[in-house]
Amino acid sequence: MVRMPNRTTVKKRLWNFTTWFLIVSTILVLFGILYVFFGLKVLPVQREVLLPWESALYGAIMMGWGITLLLADKIAFHRDDSELKRALLAGLVIWLIVEAAASAWFGVWFNVGVDAMVLILFAVPLLGHRRK
Repeated sequence: MVRMPNRTTVKKRLWNFTTWFLIVSTILVLFGILYVFFGLKVLPVQREVLLPWESALYGAIMMGWGITLLLADKIAFHRDDSELKRALLAGLVIWLIVEAAASAWFGVWFNVGVDAMVLILFAVPLLGHRRK
């Protein structure tokens, strides 16, 4: 006979995983802030390796973020989940505003335009989609 876990066990496990995810996500955000203000040059990496490595990291982050958006958007639109759409939009806004500000700071003006267009392209469906 298979015994089902009691509610307390399930709630405790859920709380543990939720707390774990919150802590790991917060650490990720803090490292992001560190890198925005001090760059990856704070890491023990040889200078001649830094730019190619940063480029690979940037590409990997864009792929991971793109897949996350692809899958989360599929869920958000299928369920017409306005809370998830707002969460996706908040993440996009933070990403693109910080990236555009850094691009402006370093004089990479074409990327400020790219960031504005990407934000518009994602914001239109997130703000305008209504299931009938």
